[in-house]
Amino acid sequence: MQKPKVAIFGDIYARNNDILNQDLIRFIEANGGEVITTPFSYFARMVAPQYLRKWMKESKYMNVLSSKALLALSARLDQKYYPFFERIIGEPMHNYNDEPKNILSKFNIAIENHGESVDNILKVHYLSKFYPDLSLFVQTSPGFCCASLITEAMSQRIQEVTGIPMVSLTYDGTGGNKNETIIPYLKYPKPRRLITQATTEGMQKFLSLPSGKALLDRLRKRFAS
Repeated sequence: MQKPKVAIFGDIYARNNDILNQDLIRFIEANGGEVITTPFSYFARMVAPQYLRKWMKESKYMNVLSSKALLALSARLDQKYYPFFERIIGEPMHNYNDEPKNILSKFNIAIENHGESVDNILKVHYLSKFYPDLSLFVQTSPGFCCASLITEAMSQRIQEVTGIPMVSLTYDGTGGNKNETIIPYLKYPKPRRLITQATTEGMQKFLSLPSGKALLDRLRKRFAS
């Protein structure tokens, strides 16, 4: 039986500090889930267009030049070394070239916005695109984090757009195991809805993607058995 796949996003410290998030990754694995991890280099490529656009408007050209240099170096290293790992994991290298304006418009977010909430939406978009069998999104947040609250307020819309349920975990220091909230989602995962946007054009576009075709094949096999 395939383990339910879980993707984690949110506050960068809460997401990556095992003490603050109460060893979230191992907790998910201990309860039967599989965590989809995102390298920092991939995350940087997901969100870079928003920051480069912002710095250009603010005339912060050194920020733009230095960041582009780092992104170019990262891409070059990926191209050199990723083929060795591709043979093992069986996945082609992902591209993060979708137009941010089109992604953010689904959530009524203006292209001029930036910051953690926008970063979260961009990551959600790419994770749902490249992992069509995701079962759950988990948002990690410290207490009293405004950006995290904004993302949490969009949880219903995230589920509507992606078809994937989302759980927000807030580590506020009040005691108790915050991670236990996700146990029912791991024990009784729901199949992801194919697509929830009510436009024929959007449906056709999704089904033309490799992830859409793969999901259709899985659904056909499931209902044929």
